[in-house]
Amino acid sequence: MDDNLIARLNTESTDLRQRAQEIDESSDERDTALLMQGLATAMDAIRALAATARRLDGPPGLGKSGD
Repeated sequence: MDDNLIARLNTESTDLRQRAQEIDESSDERDTALLMQGLATAMDAIRALAATARRLDGPPGLGKSGD
């Protein structure tokens, strides 16, 4: 994953979580809010896994994928 994708995941998961809270507070659509919360949590997990993989991959030239 590149830095742009990680930044997008970060922004979109934050926006999604905020919107889910707004929906949960303003309507009876609790199922929609729960699904959005779950999706935001999954996006957070993907971002964390990408950060871990980046650390495991090492610097360029020492086994980094695609180099």
